[in-house]
Amino acid sequence: MPTSNSPTTSKTSKPAIISIRKQENNFQRAEVIKRNREKRTQHAQFLVEGVAQINIAVKHGWRVYAFIYADDRALSSWAEALLDSNIAEQHWELSADLLAALSDKDEPSELLAIIETRTLTPSAIQPKQDGLVVVFDRPSSPGNLGSSIRSAHAFGADGIIITGHAVDIYDPFVVRGSMGAIFGMPVSTAPSHTDVQAWVAAARAAGFNYKVVGSSSKSEEQLSQCALSGPTLLVLGNETVGMSRGYKEMCDTTVTIPIVGELSSINVSCAASILLYEVSRQRAADNRGAN
Repeated sequence: MPTSNSPTTSKTSKPAIISIRKQENNFQRAEVIKRNREKRTQHAQFLVEGVAQINIAVKHGWRVYAFIYADDRALSSWAEALLDSNIAEQHWELSADLLAALSDKDEPSELLAIIETRTLTPSAIQPKQDGLVVVFDRPSSPGNLGSSIRSAHAFGADGIIITGHAVDIYDPFVVRGSMGAIFGMPVSTAPSHTDVQAWVAAARAAGFNYKVVGSSSKSEEQLSQCALSGPTLLVLGNETVGMSRGYKEMCDTTVTIPIVGELSSINVSCAASILLYEVSRQRAADNRGAN
């Protein structure tokens, strides 16, 4: 299926009903895009499980290739309504055992979805006067990235840019960890920091003076001392080696999160949440002051 880069409208034709009673080609397709990055890229599809994730994907117009469910189990009104909406290309009817084999849960979800990927570049993120963009430099942990996407969405980021050799954004652990946030905001990818540099330059040329702020345990500036009320681009480095030299040179400033104890750093998803909260806190305080 072609990669989708924009929302779609509801279909009017009825989905094809496919009955699956053994681990044949369709089942194997669902199973392989769940575990294999190369196949997800090849098919431009990924497997989604969970009410919240599916609801947000549908709300934001992501194209549904197939809904998967067990035809020997009663379905909730929520699942029935989704099936009746005719937004999927196909409906796959499986036995309960086969559905359980695809599920990652102890108690399998009643409905799974195969959704078409979107390939976004940084240009998908629109600069704003109160803009907030989060950049992840070569993230390697799917769980950390998923949680960070969730935090970025919760604290009002306009989009995310992931650069370099990184985990697949459609890895099941990323999607699950984001709790559906990956569907509600632009999550873009780019080869290197130079693509981010170009985005910042274009934003500044358009009158949006983004400050590039990197997170570094070696910085002498405390997070709370950094003004974050204006347009801001936050950069978080790789879990092991931190930011690349290119990002360090690109940053207008770097900040450190004060911690105590014997460890010198914290989990990158925790760091992302703290940075994002501080941006939100400062902006809320500025708004209260203005009123």
